[in-house]
Amino acid sequence: MNNETMINPISNSNSTIVNSELQSNNATVINTEISNLSNIAEGTTLCDKYTVLSKLDINTGEADLYICDYDSKKFIAKIYRRKFAVKPEVTNILKQIDSPYIAKLYETGTINGMPFEILPYYKNGSIQGRKFTYEELKNNIIPCINAGLKALHDKEIIHKDLKPSNIMLCDNGKDVAIIDFGISSVRESGNTVVMTRTGMTPEYSAPETFRSLFLAESDYYSLGVTVFELFCGYTPYAHMSPDEIEKYTSVQRIPVPKDMPTELADFINALTYYDITNRKNKDNPNRRWTYEEVRNWCAGKKQTIPGEGVGNSRVDMKPYNFNGKDFTDVHSLIVELATHWNDGKKELFRGYLAPHFANGSNQKCARVCDDAEEEARKGTKSDDLIFWATIYKLAPELKTFYWKGKSFENLPALGRSMLEKLWKNDKSDYAFYESILSEKLLTQYVELRVANNQELKNAAKNIEAMQAVDGKSNAEKTFYMMAYMLSGQKIFNCNGNQFRTVGELAEYMKGLLDESYDAFQEFCHKLIDFKDNLNVQFECWLLALGKSEELKKWKESLRG
Repeated sequence: MNNETMINPISNSNSTIVNSELQSNNATVINTEISNLSNIAEGTTLCDKYTVLSKLDINTGEADLYICDYDSKKFIAKIYRRKFAVKPEVTNILKQIDSPYIAKLYETGTINGMPFEILPYYKNGSIQGRKFTYEELKNNIIPCINAGLKALHDKEIIHKDLKPSNIMLCDNGKDVAIIDFGISSVRESGNTVVMTRTGMTPEYSAPETFRSLFLAESDYYSLGVTVFELFCGYTPYAHMSPDEIEKYTSVQRIPVPKDMPTELADFINALTYYDITNRKNKDNPNRRWTYEEVRNWCAGKKQTIPGEGVGNSRVDMKPYNFNGKDFTDVHSLIVELATHWNDGKKELFRGYLAPHFANGSNQKCARVCDDAEEEARKGTKSDDLIFWATIYKLAPELKTFYWKGKSFENLPALGRSMLEKLWKNDKSDYAFYESILSEKLLTQYVELRVANNQELKNAAKNIEAMQAVDGKSNAEKTFYMMAYMLSGQKIFNCNGNQFRTVGELAEYMKGLLDESYDAFQEFCHKLIDFKDNLNVQFECWLLALGKSEELKKWKESLRG
């Protein structure tokens, strides 16, 4: 193993934070009884052989880092600020692991009553803030991390905080190694680790960890988010609060950009599959990928993507010609039919699909099409709604939201699109939004595609009920509530600025007041007009933040 490792000089935005006020952000809160450890002097010897050369100007939150020298090689001394920061059960096992993809733990000890560790020094830093090509990820980065996780999991260690800042680039410039086991835990006899969430980084955390359950699969979920960031340059939930992340990771696939290679998107979806019900059943394809599946993927082996293993429409069929192209599997055909909405409806309702499936020995799909034709003849539902329901019956694993020729990766993507247009006062899609609500597609989609989220189901029903009552008279408010609910983004966009919390808005307004009372007054009237009517977006934003009681009291005070 190469003995030189480095603690990354890049951003430490996800590192442990010494601030008891950050508890709500799931940051690690350091015990107030920490040591006021003074700097270790240059020339100090640790473990009777590592000579301290200099202190790194990096704040990890939990420790001070020093470059040391031993036998003409550089090492890192990580000196913790708490007496009980190091878990002996973890460090004892880490000393036994000899993998080029796990930063070696050479020595442990104490100085001034505080524990320290001697670690490698990587001259290239971490991979945080760097982007990699699909080929680099598949051929180098992912295999190394997979091997490193196997080395940990074979010893019953769960890392619990895998992310780019905890992955170091080795001296050869290609391989990587995993570091920072400060919040790692050891499973006893293969049992699930049940812990508090202290120290975890929400953007990279698996849905089950928000319920204080940590599994080997949880580390692989973090790998999926990490790979997303290394390819895109940002995390999929970078602008969401921990509560928002918890809500949407438990029910939705990660929204991947359209320009991402399909193979990589499938890989990320497989690693971040939210349902862990079948994790112990190796014969069930609907479970999150771990070591074996990742190794197979890197080797180019075809595997079923979780969520597409039951009722899978990715099966061969007799070629069907549509829009000048031949389709040989049901899934691809359905996607094309849904994309070209009006032409797709003609294929269904003119009776072309049912006999084709019947002649191809796909009687289930044939019956679905026959039932749709019969329902259309009755005339009790619109052709659009019948066609919408039919495409999801024919392709049960389909997650994309299709409606009238438009498509969205999932409901959060629809919500984000709505917000962008509402912020621009673009009303071109108002009729489209109204049709979604009037046909009650949200509740139907949630029922079909989102498991075990009663809160989302209730919210969808409430939005549809609001539209039914208010209709076009209060469309903007309905659409803002719909956009905030679906997107999970609680952002108020005003005056060219975006605010995530009431505190941020208050600070901005205070700044305006300090500069100019007229500017402050003008901004206030953008929030509340001269008749005490709230700006529609502002009111919906406050409701999305859970300020309904405060709004109610304010309106009652006006009436008083």
